[in-house]
Amino acid sequence: MRPHAKAYARKLEDKRFNSLHHLQKIVALSEIYGPQKVARAMEDALTFEAYGCEYIAHLLEQRERPTVLPGALHLTRRADLLDLDLPPADLTPYEPKPNV
Repeated sequence: MRPHAKAYARKLEDKRFNSLHHLQKIVALSEIYGPQKVARAMEDALTFEAYGCEYIAHLLEQRERPTVLPGALHLTRRADLLDLDLPPADLTPYEPKPNV
């Protein structure tokens, strides 16, 4: 077991009531994502002081998600905009009513 994993497990026991449940989920995550990725996520979670299996799962999911590169900026031309003629809004329902 890596030193930061032991430190994370100790902090998890201090911070969470059901730490065994969280440890079991983290072990299950290591079977899905691999021990190296989970160890890295635990190290980062320890740095952020985020203790729980949901934090580890979130870090792993974020790292597995492909990053979308930004595309070219599309600028509309004035000719492409819709020319709409709208009637003026009726604001009479919002006018104050006289006190009776």
